[in-house]
Amino acid sequence: MKQSRLILINILILVAVIIVGGLGVYYWNQNYNYVSTQDASVSAPTIPVPALAAGTIENLSLQTGQHVTKGQIVGQEIVAGTATGKGAAATTTINLVAPASGTIATVSTSNGQVVGAGTPLFTEVKLDQVTVVANIPETKIRNVSVGQTATIYVDAHPGVSFTGTVQAIQPTTQSFFSLIPTSATAGTYTKVTQRVPVILSINTAGYSLLPGENCEVRITIH
Repeated sequence: MKQSRLILINILILVAVIIVGGLGVYYWNQNYNYVSTQDASVSAPTIPVPALAAGTIENLSLQTGQHVTKGQIVGQEIVAGTATGKGAAATTTINLVAPASGTIATVSTSNGQVVGAGTPLFTEVKLDQVTVVANIPETKIRNVSVGQTATIYVDAHPGVSFTGTVQAIQPTTQSFFSLIPTSATAGTYTKVTQRVPVILSINTAGYSLLPGENCEVRITIH
């Protein structure tokens, strides 16, 4: 009985060693061959369209999510005329034109609204040019380089893996252009690992990806 118990204990110890060893090999392989992060999201180019002059918005026909084509007239702006003298027009009509083909992300004005020059009117987003921005810890960024391949998982599409390639590495950390300075007065500094944005292309494989969707990125480094 005692011998059987001893054998059982030895078997359990052996199994535990195998499991721990296997986990060790797995994590070593992951750290050696890949740089991974869950701090990533889908991105896309945006095109803000401002008012060219002070005036009143008229005949605006835009809705969020609407597709527009380059050069499409989407509304008008009535601008007070500046010419003087007999026969001078009291107002001038300016056509509001989509600067590129894309999808309307936001509409910031409405018909009858008086706007000033430079006032945001609407914003387009290029959903056919989505990328992924992965924020890599500064301690691992030295292992990442342009051209490396990646596997990307998007939370909106569970069970689907996408392929991508590192296109660019931002030459600053996320916080470098922060509106709130990260420096602190003497005696209150807490060191925080900084993150460097890495831009990756992504093969959407026909799936619709929306800017801002969460991703998990695994970049192959060896």
